[in-house]
Amino acid sequence: MYRTVTKCRICGGGNLRQFLNLGETALANSFLKSKDLEKEELKFPLRVLFCEDCNFSQLGEVVSPEILFRDYVYFSSAMPSLPQHFKDYASEVMDSFIASNEELVVELGSNDGILLSEIKSCGPKVLGIDPAINIAKVANKNGITTLPEFFSFDLSEKIVKEYGHAKVIIGNNVVAHIDDHHDLVKGVKNLLENNGVFIFEAPYLTDMFENLTFDTIYHEHLSYLSVKPLMYLFGKYGMEIIDVKTFPVQGVSLRVYAAKKGARRVLASVKKFVKKEKELKLDRFSTYLKLARTIADNKERLLALLKDLKSKGSKIAGYGAPAKGNTLLNYFGIGKNFLEYATEALPSKIGLFTPGTHVPVIDITEARKSPPDYFLLLAWNYKDAVLEKEADLRAKGVKFIIPVGDPEII
Repeated sequence: MYRTVTKCRICGGGNLRQFLNLGETALANSFLKSKDLEKEELKFPLRVLFCEDCNFSQLGEVVSPEILFRDYVYFSSAMPSLPQHFKDYASEVMDSFIASNEELVVELGSNDGILLSEIKSCGPKVLGIDPAINIAKVANKNGITTLPEFFSFDLSEKIVKEYGHAKVIIGNNVVAHIDDHHDLVKGVKNLLENNGVFIFEAPYLTDMFENLTFDTIYHEHLSYLSVKPLMYLFGKYGMEIIDVKTFPVQGVSLRVYAAKKGARRVLASVKKFVKKEKELKLDRFSTYLKLARTIADNKERLLALLKDLKSKGSKIAGYGAPAKGNTLLNYFGIGKNFLEYATEALPSKIGLFTPGTHVPVIDITEARKSPPDYFLLLAWNYKDAVLEKEADLRAKGVKFIIPVGDPEII
C-alpha cells in the first residue's frame, strides 16, 4: 500500500536525508464513520526528506494514490475565499492566454469544476481531469466534462486524439500530489500547443520557514515545492519556467507558469524567486533541521497552553476539520483529551470523526448555538475570513486560539 523513497523524485539522486519525522499517521482525509472507530485504522510513516543534490523536499513514503484519491471529501467550491480566488484566476487566464473560443483549457485535479466553470462561462472549451470518482460525477453533473482519471503521458495521448491540444493546462494543488513528476511534465508537454502555458499552484516551501506551515505535510502532499528544483525538472524535457507569483490563499501559494523552451519570454520574477530561496538557505540541510526544532518548540508551547486552559475548566473545540489540521492534531497528540468536537461546514465531513484522533465533527451551525470558551483554529490559514465571519461569537466572548507559530489567543 506504500513504498519507501530511495531516489529523489526530481533528480534521481540517492543522497536523501531525513529532517522531520511526524510518526505513524492516519491519512489526513480518511475521516471515520462511528461504526469504524473500533476497527484497526490504516496508518503510514510520515517523514520528510531533503535531497542534497538538487535541494528538493519530499516525503519518505508514497501511499498508493488509489487509496488517497478515488473517494475524496474535499470540495473546492466549499472553501472560504476560494471562489473569489478562482474568479480572479479565470480572468487572468482569459486576459493573458486565451485568444479564441476554439482554444482548449484542461485542468488537472479539477475537483468539482469551480475554476473551469468560470473559464467556460467566458467562452473557451474546457476539460477536467480528476481521479476522485465521486467528485468527477458532481463536476459532470454541473456541466464540466471531467474524466475520472489520473493524468499521465498515456492519457495525454488520448486527450490529444479526442479533444486536440490545449492552449492552457492548469494544475491547482495537484502537482505536489503526483509521484512521477517526469511522466507529468512529459504528458503536459505532449498535450500543450507549441505556444501553450502550463500554470500550477501549490503551497510554497518558503511558507513553511516564514510562517511555520508544517501542517501542510501529509501523505497527499508528496512534494514541497520551490522554484530552483522545478527549473531543473522542466529543463530536462525542453520546457522552462517563464513566470512565478505568490498568492495569499491557503497560506502562501506558489503559482508557476511554464512553457516550451523559447516559446515565451522568461520574466524577471523567476530569478527573483530563486534568489529568495538562496537567501533563505533552502539549499542547506542545516536549515531544515532548524525548522524541525522550531516545530517541536511549537508543539510544547501549544500543549502547555491547552493544558492550562483545561485545568481552569475551559471548554475547547476545534474550528474546522481540514486535512492540515489532522497533521497538527496527530503529531501534537491533541484529541478528545482537549477537544469536545471539531466543526465543519462541509456536509461530506459532518457526522464523521477525525482520522487518528477520533474527534467528532459537527455542523458549525450547531456549535454556534452552544459555543465553547475557545476554538482551536485548525483552519488557521483562513484566520481573517473566520474571525470576520464569527464576529457574533467573538462579541459573546468566544476566543480563538491560533495554533501555529507562537500560539496566541484572539
